[in-house]
Amino acid sequence: MLRLKMVVYTVTRNANAQGEIDSEEITLGAVSSDKEGSANKQWAKWTPSGQLKFMVNNPAALGKVLPGQFYYVDLVPTDKDSL
Repeated sequence: MLRLKMVVYTVTRNANAQGEIDSEEITLGAVSSDKEGSANKQWAKWTPSGQLKFMVNNPAALGKVLPGQFYYVDLVPTDKDSL
């Protein structure tokens, strides 16, 4: 497993034809630090930059992720058929 510390750069809200927010595009950027004891040392030492972008259209999840918030993203190997 590889754990990445990321910060929310942008949240772009998208409206439908009725003007209601029905999805968000969220962009996270890597937080890099090679300081001893840093949660991001393993990540930052080898790949000091990165970006993750995804769409959310679950009404219960809209508005939960805000610019400036920090999140861990875990990369866990799996096979292509796993759910």
